[in-house]
Parts: sequence; C-alpha cells; structure tokens
Amino acid sequence: MTGRVETFAWNPRTSLNLPFVRRFALGPRKNNFGDLVGPMVVELVRERLGLSPHSRSGDPVRLFSVGSVLHFADDGDVVWGSGVNGKIPSDRYRWSTLDVRAVRGPLTRQWVSDRTGEQAPAVYGDPALLLFELGFDRPPREASREVLYVPNLNDLGRPVPTGHVVSPRSPLRQVLAEIAASEAVVTSSLHALVFAEMLGVPVALIKPSAESSFKYEDYARGTGRDELPMFADFASALAHASTSRHRHEDALAGWSSAPLLAAFPADVFVPSIARTAGGA
Repeated sequence: MTGRVETFAWNPRTSLNLPFVRRFALGPRKNNFGDLVGPMVVELVRERLGLSPHSRSGDPVRLFSVGSVLHFADDGDVVWGSGVNGKIPSDRYRWSTLDVRAVRGPLTRQWVSDRTGEQAPAVYGDPALLLFELGFDRPPREASREVLYVPNLNDLGRPVPTGHVVSPRSPLRQVLAEIAASEAVVTSSLHALVFAEMLGVPVALIKPSAESSFKYEDYARGTGRDELPMFADFASALAHASTSRHRHEDALAGWSSAPLLAAFPADVFVPSIARTAGGA
C-alpha cells in the first residue's frame, strides 16, 4: 500500500487530574478550532487539483499547514504555511532541515532560515485564509449583537467585562457564524482574528495570558502589515475595534492568495486515478 500524506493537526487529549494518580492525558480532545483547520484546507486543495491522498514517493509524508506547530516537525517534513511558536524554546525543535514551500510570515521565514542555513521561500500566508476561496461555506454577515469575545484556548474561562463569548473549542462553523453575527470582535485567538478579518468584521487583539506575540506579528507581516495593535485590557480592545470599523474591513488588502496556492506541494501527492485516466 502506498504511503499517505498526513496533514498534521495539534489536538491532544486533556489531562485528567485524578486523586492518588498521576495526571494522564485521558480526557477529551482539546478541539481548538484554529488547530483543526489545516487538514480541511489541504483536503479542499487536494480535491480541487485532483490529487490522491497517497504520496508520490510511496513513503508516508507529513505536511504542516495551519498553526504554530513547527516544533512538532521532523527532518524532511513538508511545510506549507505553518509558523514558529514563540513560546517554545529552540532546543524543542528536533529538525535541521525541512521541505519548506511557504510559511506563515517573515518572522518564521527568518527563524527557519537561520536554523537550516538555507533561505526559506518568501511565500507567506496562513492557509486558513484560503478557506472560503476553496468553497467552504461563508456565513452571511448579519450582525445581531454588539461584541463577541473569542478567547485563546489558554484564556478560556477567564472573566470578561461584557459581551457574548464563544469557546475556541466550539465547531468551526459555529465560531464563523458567531463572528459574522457580531458588530465587533475582541479576541486573544489568532484564528478568530484571521476569520474576523476574512469576514470583514472589526476586530482587535487583547493580550493573551500565555502566548508570545510572535505568531500574531508573524501573521500580520505575512499579510502585508508592519504591525498589529495588541491591547492590555478588554475595554481598550473594544474601543479600538468599535472605532476602526472601516479600516479593518480592508485588513487583508495587502495580501494575495495566489502565491500561497501556487506553492501548494502538489508534487508530493499521487495524481488521482480519474485525473490520470483523463489525461490531464
């Protein structure tokens, strides 16, 4: 049997802290919505290009797409849009060489280039940005509430002064619908920010409790911006989102999807039987 191309997605089990027993990862999956987008996007591109899920080499291949997950990679893994996690020490990265086709942004590109000694391609963008373009249902923009708060997974359960809250462990379609139904979004979740910008919803970042600013800055620079404001408290973030409505509708004006799509590693997949038989 030919090896398959597996799209990596971070989704560990939660640890159960049982009396008289060490902590074991026996609970439900984290199911953080942003971390589950990668396989969806890769599947949509694969289907569009008429590719089999099997690898051309015959060996198993791991593909890294959405997420700050490069510390889980091994030598030779394929990277299409992933990023470095700024809170992970460099000695946690096991690889010395990767097959890099695109990265989330220039900060990741520089980090990877410094580590490998080779210049990574200057192709930027979180593949989640392609979701609607690839045919995933786009929720209608019908605002029915003033503000939505979407916490980073590590901020889930922390009190917020006001507004409707949606858990980052909710299904993707629910998160998208909640964002589209809001006049403004305040978030510490990178992918809530990404999707709010895609949907044209005014959004502002509140400083997360356990995340480095690296991934947010990397994403911003990868989409053509020099900076991305981040606020220390909910009120300041909400005021910014509420008064920056028109500017934030064009947050992605400096980014094009074409280079990222062109960089998709189609060559690691086997063309589908139907495509091959049709002579395409």
